[in-house]
Parts: sequence; C-alpha cells; structure tokens
Amino acid sequence: MDLLDKYKEAWTNQPEDANKYSAKEIYNLAHSKSSSIVKWIFIIGILEFVLWSGLNFFMPEDFYKIYKDLNLMTFINIFTVIHYLIIAAFLSLFYRNYKRISLVDDTKKLIKSILGIRKSVKYYVVYNLAIVFLISIIVNITMFSDTDTLMKTMNPENLTMDINHVLTITIIGQVIALVIILVFLWLFYKLLYGILLSKLYKNYKELAKLDN
Repeated sequence: MDLLDKYKEAWTNQPEDANKYSAKEIYNLAHSKSSSIVKWIFIIGILEFVLWSGLNFFMPEDFYKIYKDLNLMTFINIFTVIHYLIIAAFLSLFYRNYKRISLVDDTKKLIKSILGIRKSVKYYVVYNLAIVFLISIIVNITMFSDTDTLMKTMNPENLTMDINHVLTITIIGQVIALVIILVFLWLFYKLLYGILLSKLYKNYKELAKLDN
C-alpha cells in the first residue's frame, strides 16, 4: 500500500468534520505524484530521442548502400527531418503538459489535465509505431519495384541464382523483420510509458472519487 492509498483509507475512516482537511492532503499528494510522472514522461522522451538519433548517427556507411543504389536517400533524408520535427513537437507538448499540471490548483482541472496527458502520450506511441510501418512499406515497395537494381545490390558478384526464389525469400524476411521490430517497439513503449501511464490513471481514479 503506497502513501496515497494510506491517505485514502485514513480519509474514509475519519469523522465528517475532518474530511475536508484530509481530502486536501490527498489532492496535494496526487497532484505531486502526477506532476512527477509527467516530468519523467518528458525526460524519457528526451532520452529516447537522443538514443535513436545516436543509433542513426553511428550506423555504418554500408547500411545505407542499398538505399543509395535505389535512389532512396533523398526520400529518407527528407523523412528524417520531418520525423524529427514531429518528435520535437511531441516533446514540446510533453514539456507544456508538465508546466501546466504543475500549476493546476483545482481537482477538475487536474483530472482534465491527466486525461489530456494520457491521450498525448498514446498518440505519440501510435505515431512512432505507425511511421515505422508506413516507411517500411514505402521503402519495400520501392525496392521490389526495381528488381534489377535490387538483385545487383544483393548479388554484386553476379552469381547464378533463381531470382524469383531470392525475391520470395527476401519478401518473407522483410515481413518477419517488420513484425519483430514492431513487437519490440511496442514492448519498448509499453515498458517505458505503460507503467507511468498506469500510475497516472490510478491518480486520475482517486481524484475522480475525491471530486465526487
């Protein structure tokens, strides 16, 4: 049982004339915990941005060879800039959420803020998963629409092989890789933000009961 639960139990069992003071204590604690959670959402978002940016920066040059051969680098560079701008907008929203919830002094406003914060984080997670899926589809359609260039890139020594068989295996491999990446990202976000959002939702339920 955490401190908020103890306050709630004590508040429920106290005489009616002590309820107002105890309710204020519960509100202050829920407010403090909610503000801390939102701050951590912002911090984790920053760390996540640095992590993915760092991984892209340290990728070996050979990793992008197939994209260069298929003339996809311009598209990837434009997408990367747009993606970073959207992520920066989400991080700015997370920071504004933190500043806003820190200044809230009313139960109804705090409840409304918590619901808005949960929604914005869910949109952030959905965006990241959707963009990985969308870009993978676009890149793969482009790759497999130019099979000659794709085969030259995959088979630089021009070895004799069944092209249809190679392409089939490659497509299956790409689908499996995409599924694995999406599952990994979903678990990654579930671990990072799921725990924080569940705690935030617990505060929301306590505040809703308090407001009633």
